[in-house]
Amino acid sequence: MPPEKNTLTKVFDDLEAVEEQLSKRKNINLFLDFDGTIAPIAPTPDKVKIPPEIISILEKLSEYEHVFTAIITGRSIENVSEVVNLKNIHYAGNHGLEISGVKRTEIVPNAAQIVRSIKKISDDLNKVLLTVPGAWVENKSLTASVHYREVPVSHVPELNRLVGEITAHYIDRGLIKLTRGKKVIEIRPNIKWHKGKAVTWMLKNIAKKRATNIYIGDDETDEDVFKILNSAITIKVTRDSKMKTDARYFVNNPTEVRYFLQWLLERVTSLK
Repeated sequence: MPPEKNTLTKVFDDLEAVEEQLSKRKNINLFLDFDGTIAPIAPTPDKVKIPPEIISILEKLSEYEHVFTAIITGRSIENVSEVVNLKNIHYAGNHGLEISGVKRTEIVPNAAQIVRSIKKISDDLNKVLLTVPGAWVENKSLTASVHYREVPVSHVPELNRLVGEITAHYIDRGLIKLTRGKKVIEIRPNIKWHKGKAVTWMLKNIAKKRATNIYIGDDETDEDVFKILNSAITIKVTRDSKMKTDARYFVNNPTEVRYFLQWLLERVTSLK
């Protein structure tokens, strides 16, 4: 069982225990969030650059038959797969509403209606948010994101009000729900599905069996996975070791994620 909340341990201070856990099983399932985890946060998603060292490590890990690697992200599969550009790893986009090789209609009931609603909401928000400097809307088909990283603090209440007004009708009809991340409001289908459900599906259907599971993420949406993988190696990307989280370990930033992945790559060879 993971430690109680607010007792995070830095993963580099407990590598001996991590290595011992890895040694118990031959296979590894590695799940990674994208923004803020393997790629540093940028002012806008299109400006995010994934470090070439990370790409190199992931490419090498994907060459091992006993390692399953997947990226679980709020981005669309089309977008993240284009940015990462590695063929031998799996992707779950839109917070798990899209999974590589799985038709979204198998996961999202009434997917066509949701796509139409998300488009209408995005179009309406694009109009009203013209009064909020720095705000912009990203339509990802099954979900949408209202980004406000560059919005002045004094304008955030106005942004919240406008988002609430535009989405209220759809929330009342039970079509969508709002969730929050780092300087973003997520507009998602009102179904019981999230990153944790997506990881559970992948473990059951396409990931390695009898494997050590590893999940690394930085956002509130990753908590759904931490709760489910309560016996796994779970790592929160945060500078606050006292924060409330269901993760077991923490690292400070994407650079330290890279250090851990490099350490993992060096250990993978011995598990063959």
